[in-house]
Amino acid sequence: MKSFGSLFKFYKSHNINTWVVFLFFVYLVLIIKTITLRQFPSSLFFAGYSTAVSFYLLSRFALAFMHINEKLQDKLYKPTVTIGVPAKNEGENIKETILKIASSHYPKEKMDIIAINDGSTDNTLREMKNAKDIAAKIGVKVKIINWKTNKGKRHGMAECIRRSRKEIIIFIDSDSFVEADTIKELVKYFINKKVGAVAGHAYVANVNENILTKMQAVRYFVSFKAFKAAESLFGNVTCCSGCCSAYRREYLTKILDKWLNQKFLGVKCTYGDDRSLTNYLLKDGYDTIFAPSAIAYTVVPNNFKKFMTQQLRWKKSWTRETIIASSFMWRKNPIASISFYLGFILPILAPIIVARALVWYPYSTHGQLPVYYLFGLLIVSVMYGIYYNAYTRDNKWFYGAIFTLFYTLVLIWQLPYAFLTIRDSRWGTR
Repeated sequence: MKSFGSLFKFYKSHNINTWVVFLFFVYLVLIIKTITLRQFPSSLFFAGYSTAVSFYLLSRFALAFMHINEKLQDKLYKPTVTIGVPAKNEGENIKETILKIASSHYPKEKMDIIAINDGSTDNTLREMKNAKDIAAKIGVKVKIINWKTNKGKRHGMAECIRRSRKEIIIFIDSDSFVEADTIKELVKYFINKKVGAVAGHAYVANVNENILTKMQAVRYFVSFKAFKAAESLFGNVTCCSGCCSAYRREYLTKILDKWLNQKFLGVKCTYGDDRSLTNYLLKDGYDTIFAPSAIAYTVVPNNFKKFMTQQLRWKKSWTRETIIASSFMWRKNPIASISFYLGFILPILAPIIVARALVWYPYSTHGQLPVYYLFGLLIVSVMYGIYYNAYTRDNKWFYGAIFTLFYTLVLIWQLPYAFLTIRDSRWGTR
């Protein structure tokens, strides 16, 4: 009975039922791909694309499952740390952001905070000062840099790097909130000198506001837990997200001027700062990894207009930085390289595939539906949701399936537009 009880506890704690369902959906994907392979003689390009997409997605889940960085960390390692917080018009959140950092379970004498008020026109500066006074009472030094005019996030980050005298610098978005152990969980990987940056795991802070924020919550989780975890297996995380990421300051000082004055197609880069900074470190041969236990909560867009603007900006930065990374990523681990180039090519071709499946195929077959395509899309969408539920046991998994469908049918069309307007350097939300 004791062994049965232990088995039952293991079964429940690991959410075995959900993983069985997830594997069943993997099986369905493989069945559909087997059927699709029969189309190779008549439709080599489209059948090949479909097979490559399935291979890419399933490999992400498989590699993420193997993600363990135990050899790369030392929980007793506690270097000196500066936490940089650039902010513009974040009066609603900035005080909580700073105080969450100040309350971290980390030696107070080894940490300080630099807050940049980047030309705010609201009460951001006042809230920063209030947070500074409270933080001082618990032994944390907060330095406030007040800029009268807006210079942009990249300049704010650069100022934090210049002002810091610590070994590690952690950037936290002004609308993100860290857990008490986040700093400790980020820095333990820097015991390895090859590590240049560590990305934390971002969750959605305002998850329960509406359908849009719930969809983003599932998307965020899978993006970090599956995609960044898979990249991290090879020390090759392609974007250490701005909401919570740490860097070895010594390595940043070497690339600071190049990064700050980066140009693409003759235009100065004013967005995609985090992905760009990660790229510079990867190009110089440093590892960038993912720390799943370093948790932050970030506020996401809660209306469609802001969300679409954010997504377009992200696609522009993804396009620019992926093109740049293509020039050196071939030097990385072969598996990481193949994965990277697949992850670049497949989204570019996706609009063609979707147009062919949903427009050309029904037209050319006099109204027949692309059954296999739609069924495959539905299965992959549900897989995303099940993957989320398997780890979180959260009933919002269904919103992840909806988001995947929404991405395929709506957001995918932003990518061609991002290509065409990539030289437009405007921030988009300011």
